[in-house]
Amino acid sequence: MHVVILGAGATGLAAAYLLRRAGADVTLLEAAPRPGGLLTTFSLGQGDPVECYYHHCFTHDVELHWLLAELGLNDRLVYRPTTMAVYRQGRFWPFNGPRDVLRFGPLGLWDRLRLGLSGWMLSRFPSYTRQEDASALVWFRRWAGAKAAEAVWQPLLQGKFGASAERVSLAWMAGRLRQRASSRRTGQEKLGYLRGSLQVLVDRLVERLAAEKVTFHWQCPAEALLVENGRMVGVRAGGREFRADAVVATTAIPILAKLLRPISAEYAQQLESVEYLAAVCMVLSLARPITHFYWTNVADPAYEFVGLVEHTQFVPSDWYGGRHVLYLTRYLRPEDPLWQLSDHQIQDRWLEQLERLAGRPVRSEMDGAWLFRARYAAPLPERGFSRRIPAMRSPLAGLFVAGMVHIYPDERSVNNCIRVAAELVRTLGFAETANLVPRGPGLAGRYGGIEHKD
Repeated sequence: MHVVILGAGATGLAAAYLLRRAGADVTLLEAAPRPGGLLTTFSLGQGDPVECYYHHCFTHDVELHWLLAELGLNDRLVYRPTTMAVYRQGRFWPFNGPRDVLRFGPLGLWDRLRLGLSGWMLSRFPSYTRQEDASALVWFRRWAGAKAAEAVWQPLLQGKFGASAERVSLAWMAGRLRQRASSRRTGQEKLGYLRGSLQVLVDRLVERLAAEKVTFHWQCPAEALLVENGRMVGVRAGGREFRADAVVATTAIPILAKLLRPISAEYAQQLESVEYLAAVCMVLSLARPITHFYWTNVADPAYEFVGLVEHTQFVPSDWYGGRHVLYLTRYLRPEDPLWQLSDHQIQDRWLEQLERLAGRPVRSEMDGAWLFRARYAAPLPERGFSRRIPAMRSPLAGLFVAGMVHIYPDERSVNNCIRVAAELVRTLGFAETANLVPRGPGLAGRYGGIEHKD
């Protein structure tokens, strides 16, 4: 069996690895100049490569642990304790456990208790991960209380989803909180990072796949899907035809929909019901840190960035020549005025806001700033989202679909991409190979695979 895979991000690479293990011949086509997708890196000019978009993994990411062991990289994975905070009313409030919730000054004691209890409920009761027709914000207003929703959840969800915040599914929020809670089973949260960045994993996968005779084509965007007698028989990409027994699309759903419109307008329209958020991520190299927290949720509408991720409060700054690496992040819809600004304009605005937040001239301590954009960073997990998720076995014979949409209701991660790849391989008929991948507590792959019964 010969399979053509569109996209060499985490899902595409993991699928290629498993399909080759199953004995299939694999051709991998990638539109970008190099593999990795959202895992790509750049150099600060010293030390280890830095990911363009921040990443970490959890102690319960058994699928990732399995793949790292397969590739001889498990000794590169380090786990370290991390800290979180919420920025509200002009100060940083630690948010690492029940005691911190009870000390959260913007709320009275009764509202703090309700805030903590509601978060605990969502993270501990699996039934909430199926309540996707309920709005997360409506649920928080009822169970956490209007004041807690207004102080914490509403600014965070509006910062991430903008005008779509009210549409976000409770199932997605429960999946996200459940994933975080599972990393706190010993009290203090520990997160993992691959020394040298996830580029190490990408490079090792490509090296292993090349040794197994997988064929790669970079800068080779798909131009058309080839159909004969109602069956998908290949792809035209980069001015060439690639014939295959099956085509696997791991690209963003809107990209696939454009390719499908000349073949099946009805199926393309179904796929177009999935909305995607864009992301802007600015990375700074600083002489000293901004805070002592790894992750800060900025719950203040005065700031356009909603995440303050201090990477070197997670891993040693020695890995980067003593520099401190900071990410400023924002998800947004493509029609948002911020997305229309130039990179230089966004950098200037965000640096001004960061200096106001930090209370010091950050620009004088900075020796580099980089801004990255991802047009298809994440699907919008709105109410009823599972009904928009396409089946991995598409209605067009020979075409299979696997990507970020299949991670729902969990949050995006490399681990969840591996789980989705395993479910894709099972759907293609290689159950024995799919069963090699251990199944952790995550929910990725719940919808769309052949085992989906909902």
